[in-house]
Amino acid sequence: GIRGGLVNFPASPLPWLTSSPSPSPPAPFLRRFVHLRGDNIATMLRPIALSLSLATTSAFLSTPGFSPSLSLSSARQGAMRPPAITSARMTIAEPDPEVWKGTETLNNELLVRIDDEWYDLSRWRKAHPAGSHWIDLYKNQDATEVMYGFHSDKGIDMVKRLPKAKSAPEGVSEVSQVTRNFRKWREELVAEGWFERDWKGEAFNLLSWATWATAGICLAQFPVLGAQFGAVFVLAVANTVAGWLAHDYVHGRGKFSDIMRPFGSFCAGMSPTWWSEKHNLHHARTNEVGKDEDIATDPALFLWAPDPKNDAPWRKFQGLFLPLPMSLLFLLWRFDSLTTAIQRKNYGELVGLGVHYTVMLSLVPAATFLGALFLSGFMTAIITTVTHQTEDLFFDEEPEFVDGQFRSTRDAVCSNPFSEWLWGGMQYQLEHHLFPTMPRYKYPALVERVKAFAHDNDLSFRQTPEFPLLRRNIELYQKVAHLPPQPGAKGSRPEGVERKDITSIVANVAVGSESAPR
Repeated sequence: GIRGGLVNFPASPLPWLTSSPSPSPPAPFLRRFVHLRGDNIATMLRPIALSLSLATTSAFLSTPGFSPSLSLSSARQGAMRPPAITSARMTIAEPDPEVWKGTETLNNELLVRIDDEWYDLSRWRKAHPAGSHWIDLYKNQDATEVMYGFHSDKGIDMVKRLPKAKSAPEGVSEVSQVTRNFRKWREELVAEGWFERDWKGEAFNLLSWATWATAGICLAQFPVLGAQFGAVFVLAVANTVAGWLAHDYVHGRGKFSDIMRPFGSFCAGMSPTWWSEKHNLHHARTNEVGKDEDIATDPALFLWAPDPKNDAPWRKFQGLFLPLPMSLLFLLWRFDSLTTAIQRKNYGELVGLGVHYTVMLSLVPAATFLGALFLSGFMTAIITTVTHQTEDLFFDEEPEFVDGQFRSTRDAVCSNPFSEWLWGGMQYQLEHHLFPTMPRYKYPALVERVKAFAHDNDLSFRQTPEFPLLRRNIELYQKVAHLPPQPGAKGSRPEGVERKDITSIVANVAVGSESAPR
């Protein structure tokens, strides 16, 4: 299927696993301790092979008939949009007439603008592979940037075959000159090759993860407390880097990213399907309260004074216990990944998750593995939150895409080469949000051009060194901790919508929501 935030992945990247109506679940987790003897060189070498094989196994399993001859280039020179997914497939069943009853009424009419053309998607919303909620977000709005940011050329071509609207909705603003300038600039970047993938950059990212993962597994073989603490740190770094790689392959386009997409389940322990739907919504509606899940951090942490019904007694102490909820990040993400794969019967991802936990818990003591997840969650939470949370929050405003990204996003300036590598391209957060399909190793060279675009279009380019940026976020949490509750304050999650992710369930229980499980 056409992947990205607007479209689901195929049910399984391993079609032969779904041939039986009742596939067997993944193998149960294995647990054994490996004790290293000083002269046991083979034991030292085995984790190296296993770490590297996880990445290559996920690649080979993802595409039946995989050929080792691979082109990393996918951008069309001179195209009107970013590079294409050449292998995208999409199957849409014939619509059930019953589904469309009433869709031509005024309340259900769904008109969306793409490239200055209005389309009537009223009869197509239920057939949208990622669900109707995505396109309903853009009712009577322009979705051009989101369309190009998360779809393949094939997906865009399919949209152009959908029925045109007979008339444009009333009261919709024209596309701003800033947005038109951005579209022209994007075309120039595509033509100049900025979206082309480079094998050296891809190899460095993959091998650096494999090196740290191998070193962490080797350290975990020594039954010495100091070695286990060392393994926790090294494996935490490896897990954070694995998360960036999985993030790259979900956003990426072209054959290489298609092949490497299962890396997320095999090597990072996360569902690419779950991640793409959650993360791309954040990209599309950044810092829009009630839509962007990345700012829905309550009741653990509050970014603004809440309505009394959504408040929690521990808010006044959130400046003190800040590291604890941040450390839970990967545990929550992995839980949601597993439950999503089970609920959707995505057997390909379940196999990947099963292999991941089987290998890791076979080679690393459970306590060490758990400690690494906690530390990695803290690292990743700091990196992913500081570039958005102190910026503009949109409670009732729905800004144009380009304007919204500049107002809700801040770049970080890393102070040393290790931080520059560990941040995984997220220090160039604005560049990433403007061009999510561009390889992250292209962002450093793009910064000056983003600054120039901001200057020419009267936009604010925001950039702060990493540690002062972290301090800004800590001060925000401390400030909100002492604010009185604000009656009528908008909640971070949409009301009346039942969410099944673990964070929303905990939030509903904490505030006594009617949608909480009983």
